[in-house]
Amino acid sequence: MKRLFCAGAFALATLTGCSAQSLSLDSGGLSVSDGGLERHAAEPIRVGRELAMHEIPVVSFSPLFYLGYGTNRRAGPFELMNGATVGSKRNPYTLNMLDYGMRFNLRSGADTNAVFGPFTATNGAPILLGDTAFTLIRPPPDVRIAVRHPDRAQQSPFVGFAPYSPALTQSLYELRAKYAALANRVDNDTASATMQGVPRIRSGLTGNATSPVVKTSPRDKLNAIRGSEQSAMAFLQPLLERHFCLRPQASPDGATFRIPLEPGDYVMCVTQHIKVSNAGSLSGTVTAVWWTTVHPDGEHPLALELSAENAITWREIFTFPR
Repeated sequence: MKRLFCAGAFALATLTGCSAQSLSLDSGGLSVSDGGLERHAAEPIRVGRELAMHEIPVVSFSPLFYLGYGTNRRAGPFELMNGATVGSKRNPYTLNMLDYGMRFNLRSGADTNAVFGPFTATNGAPILLGDTAFTLIRPPPDVRIAVRHPDRAQQSPFVGFAPYSPALTQSLYELRAKYAALANRVDNDTASATMQGVPRIRSGLTGNATSPVVKTSPRDKLNAIRGSEQSAMAFLQPLLERHFCLRPQASPDGATFRIPLEPGDYVMCVTQHIKVSNAGSLSGTVTAVWWTTVHPDGEHPLALELSAENAITWREIFTFPR
């Protein structure tokens, strides 16, 4: 009995030790071998030298102008484009661009032979239509952002622009490295695994081997996703506070924002808490992100419509090769 106990203890220690084992059963008897733990996670993402980021289509509109007259009175706005109608319905004029947009003239709708101009298409230029004097008013073009997600929480969204600079670029590279490591970690934490620390049964008759596979529970997956989002937003916040210092003015509805931007290159970031209440999914709120580059030229107004369809998560801000 003593020898049997010792042999059984040795076998138990072999099968439950720190190294992973497999158990084969065939006509020749029983054999145990070591093996590694197999995780069924996606291939790890990698970072390259090129800083590729998410893009949202930006709509560009024709430049606008007003005709000022009298004491602080003005008519418009009108489009500064070839073929645009200027003036009132009773007395319209057709605008014709000249010299690659540097000048224009106005043809009367009442008398097609009457052409006025050319006029300089710069702010403050004088415009004379018959005996009536006007002043060309060119407002600085702005960028309009509309946040139209149907599940927006009551909190106001964060909307910010960051001018491109070497410091911003360096911070973006650092954020991308953190996000790559975070994405790989959550992929590993939520992946199923083949248990190698327990016996693996192999049939000598069929040759098939059975390996216990443990799947991550839905609750553990949700907890991992929640934790990764909290970490991702914590990584993002210092960058927003340091670089995204240009904040647009909100309209009374709290969903539309306007900001005038000097010509140049900018990165836009918008974050908004979104309510989620579907059964079996993340409950409460999650953070939707809209991220893109914007390139105002000082002439054309720009607009971005932000919706559920073009919202992303922190994992999609950067494009990662696998």
